[in-house]
Amino acid sequence: MPFITLGPVRVHYLQLIPESQGIGDVPDIVFIHGLGANLGFWYFNIAPAVSDFARVTMFDLRGHGRSSMPEHGYRMQDLAGDLEALLDHLEIGAPHLVGHSLGGAVMAEFAASHPDRAASLTFVDARLKLFQPTMTLADWPHWEAVKPVLDELGIVLKPEEGEISYQLLREIARLQWLAADRGEELMKRLSGSLLAGFTFTGAGGRRAAGQLLRLLESTTALAEMSKPDEKTLAQLKSIQCPVAAVYGAESQTLATHKALQDVWPDLNSWIIPNAGHFFPTTKPESLNTALREFYQNIL
Repeated sequence: MPFITLGPVRVHYLQLIPESQGIGDVPDIVFIHGLGANLGFWYFNIAPAVSDFARVTMFDLRGHGRSSMPEHGYRMQDLAGDLEALLDHLEIGAPHLVGHSLGGAVMAEFAASHPDRAASLTFVDARLKLFQPTMTLADWPHWEAVKPVLDELGIVLKPEEGEISYQLLREIARLQWLAADRGEELMKRLSGSLLAGFTFTGAGGRRAAGQLLRLLESTTALAEMSKPDEKTLAQLKSIQCPVAAVYGAESQTLATHKALQDVWPDLNSWIIPNAGHFFPTTKPESLNTALREFYQNIL
């Protein structure tokens, strides 16, 4: 598995290249995962669906997967800088970018600063703080349905405090790491809910949970990622490439989707029914269909 050292960070990445075509003959698609995930989020069910016509690049954000975990440097500008340096190293000029959740925010940061280096953008259930500055558990319409399950398993959260993604993921990760049996029970109880698809499942679930805990508790990532968005609306509007948005109908980030439609009136939009934030892991065929339709129209 290839690694590259980009300043203070050792980045792990992986590429899939169509066998029937030369590298110079195909478009580049770069996937960016969300908080607590890694490139495996895309590798098994999403990347193969487009790797027959594009060179696919996936990588682990700093602090995630097999990439290194520095103590500092988790602002969106830092994460977008890693993306820029990786593209430069791989000699990828203007790729088609796909970002889920936090990965979508990183993608937007990169494109806002380098609008000429994105052939297209696909936001996958991403939340931009420019449009959704804060989002607590109390703001989430499905919180009351999930709360009894969490209470029963000893996960106590404060609905009025902290971001949904940070607070909830951290506590579920702690449960999975400290009490694997209860963690597995939680995953089973949530398997039919809108929280289905959390990262901490499968053989590597406990390891991923431990890594997220280290990231949030031993680095400045939580404080830096919680800072307000510094991008401006004018910067986003300066991006002229084709833009797509694929969101779950039951997602907590739909306010961002609506705002994206205002920024880009020609937005290519898909809403996946009966799906929550992690639908790429539970309904990968829905995202694959959207991606293929989008690329067929712009390539």
